[in-house]
Formats: sequence, C-alpha cells, structure tokens
Amino acid sequence: MKIELVSQFLKDHDYLEKKYLRTLAISNQEGEKEEVSRNILPFPKVFTDSNEKEIYIIEEKSTHFLEDEINKMENDILAFIQFLSNRDSIKFNINLLLLCPLNDSSNKEEITKLLSFERSKYTCRKIILNTAIENFEQELGILPSFPIKIAQNPSEEKVEELENKIKAIVDEGIYRELVNEADEVDIDEMRKYLVIEDDEQSE
Repeated sequence: MKIELVSQFLKDHDYLEKKYLRTLAISNQEGEKEEVSRNILPFPKVFTDSNEKEIYIIEEKSTHFLEDEINKMENDILAFIQFLSNRDSIKFNINLLLLCPLNDSSNKEEITKLLSFERSKYTCRKIILNTAIENFEQELGILPSFPIKIAQNPSEEKVEELENKIKAIVDEGIYRELVNEADEVDIDEMRKYLVIEDDEQSE
C-alpha cells in the first residue's frame, strides 16, 4: 500500500496526522438533546502543516476511482468547509490525494475521465498519483508546497517533466508570464489569472 509511504513523506515534511472533532447537539431516539463528538472530516488519513494552513487528505484504491466515489469525497469535504469561516486560510488549501493504478488499458476512457478531475479546483485541489509506476516516489514530486528535486544539469526530458509539474500547480497564464524572457514580470498581467481572497470579508 502506497498510502503509508505518502503518509511518511508528509510526516518527514513536518505534517501532522489530525482528526477534526466537533461536539454537536443531536436528538436521541427519545427526542432529547444530547452532545456527541463527531469527526467532521471523516477520512482515514488527514494531515495538516504545523500552522494548520493546509490539509492533505489521502485515499487509496487497488483499482481506479469512480466518479461517484470522488463526488462523495467532495461532498464530505464541502460539509467540513461549512464549519470554517472565510478567515480560515485552510478553507482554501485542501488537497485530496487519490492513489490508484492508471495502467488499465481496458478502461482508458474512465481513466481519462478520472484525470480530468484534477482540472477542477472547486471544493478542493484533487491530485491523482499513479501507484502502478515503478518509481512511485517520483510521483510525490508533483505535490504542491514541497520543493521539486532536479539534477544540476537536467536532460531535455527532465526539463519537460519539470515544466509539466509546474503547470499542474500554477495557472497556464501565470506559467507563461513566469517564463517570459522580459527583464521584469508583468504583475498586472499575472493578476488576471489569480483569485484574490478578501481577508476582511465578513463571515
């Protein structure tokens, strides 16, 4: 199981495993109110950085994930988000890591559809890691928030791989501006591709 390897990777980068428990008032069978402790982010593996500004949720399957399964996970994450205020930066930094094999040639259409979920940043960022590849550790290089390791004199193949990793993290327009050969980066141009969260927005 690769989930333990990914968990250790996060721990090595000072991420902590965490449960988000809340005390909720519910009605019992007799109609009486009672307080119960519930995990409002019900996933088996949840990690957060030491400042609690970013979350990584890990799920693993021996086959590829289905659309209904991803929708269910998104709904659980959306329910969690309802407990957060707009001042909680973690609300906008939730990563869902889906670990599964992507080498099933008999289900190419479904796998292509699965990979399309990575383009949707609604609710959370979805990152799919291929557990079928031989050097799975290299897959961890696409995770945001962690340094990308490259050789001092990378080959053209490695350069292209690095470019693809960067494009997976940042908007295409921002990437084009960053690699622009002009002496200065056009900040106004980059702002077109950014979603600016207003910290002063009322809850």
